[in-house]
Amino acid sequence: MVEIRIRLLKIPEVLNLRCGKNIDSTNNSFDLKLRQGKRVDATSSSYDMFFSMDYENMHKLHIAHDNAIWIKFKQQTLDAHVDLLTTFHFEMEPGKDVRYS
Repeated sequence: MVEIRIRLLKIPEVLNLRCGKNIDSTNNSFDLKLRQGKRVDATSSSYDMFFSMDYENMHKLHIAHDNAIWIKFKQQTLDAHVDLLTTFHFEMEPGKDVRYS
């Protein structure tokens, strides 16, 4: 996670970067829930870690993905070590029309 932060924060279009890893039930007893009398781990997920980057708009996103730092990170880290990469795009400003993002 430290390497992700070091590399991706060098991209000038990235406004904010968040990353984290999944916490299993052995380290976090507060997420255990009961379902039909059985204990169920609410944190069980197919995702081991995540990273989230904020951009000013979609144009800046495309510029950042054309950046040499992103391309190198994608080739050396994501393509080599990631089985499943899921991408989501969200508009964070409540009054902004998504057509103009």
